[in-house]
Amino acid sequence: MTDTAKTYGGALYDLAAGEQLVDEIWRDLQLVRTVFDENPGYGKLLANPAIAKEERRQLIDEAWRGQVHPYTRNFMKLLCDNGTIRQLPDCAVEYKRRYNLDHGILAVRAVCAAPMRPELQEKLRQKIAAMTGKRIELTVCVDERLLGGVRLELPDRQLDGSVQHQLDAIARRLRNTVL
Repeated sequence: MTDTAKTYGGALYDLAAGEQLVDEIWRDLQLVRTVFDENPGYGKLLANPAIAKEERRQLIDEAWRGQVHPYTRNFMKLLCDNGTIRQLPDCAVEYKRRYNLDHGILAVRAVCAAPMRPELQEKLRQKIAAMTGKRIELTVCVDERLLGGVRLELPDRQLDGSVQHQLDAIARRLRNTVL
């Protein structure tokens, strides 16, 4: 993520927090991000310097008026004017990071070898919440390359309980053992 995305995403969050619009703007950003992800050509169109800025601003107004808050639309136009509209998804990531920080939410990704049953997900969520004192936003992903176990990816660290990690640790200990 670029410093520009951090700065702009953080500034939008500060504005939304000051106006008590944090949740509404977050919903807007999710919608806009989905459109950008599903239609890569849309971001290219809005970033195209061959199209006059005013025309690109008009395209944003026509597409998003009534769909998102005016702050969100103006934010998109600002990014468009500055030639940084393609960084909007990263701005949304920074916005979400600030949102989570202010709301005591910890985003955790659990990577498993096979799908995790919902009751195990809930137990894992509760265990992490008890350890951290935060509300846990758990995302579970399957990586078939894992032999077994779970790797937890937190914003500031990784906790690897995978079988491969354990085997690697045993191999390291064996290599360091002097006979």
